[in-house]
Amino acid sequence: MRVQIISAGNNSMRLEVNGMINLQGFFQIEEAILKIMKKSCFKVEIDMTEVKHMDHRGVDILVKRAERLRSYGGDLVLCGLSPYLVNILRMANAAEAFELSESKTTIQGDLFQRQERGPIAAVA
Repeated sequence: MRVQIISAGNNSMRLEVNGMINLQGFFQIEEAILKIMKKSCFKVEIDMTEVKHMDHRGVDILVKRAERLRSYGGDLVLCGLSPYLVNILRMANAAEAFELSESKTTIQGDLFQRQERGPIAAVA
């Protein structure tokens, strides 16, 4: 698994994740999010277009990071999810914990300019 941090503009960052995310991979993603937060950036998007599988046991790590980012006025958005990955989130009872997007351009749009979070809909 590989994680790359990329600036996404508007004081937001994108994590591009490639490969299969096992439990150790979720800890790598968490470390990357913590690095971003240390720079006072609280708007994070995780591009999962190139993720083929993720271990459902690690999803809770992302949920906790999302809650922490939101407590600072930010958010954690998952994009590029295949229907298979959405189902893994559902199995882990975490699909509603995230804003899910099919597009890679979410952060550059108006997502983080909205005052209120709308209903979360999984794109399958």
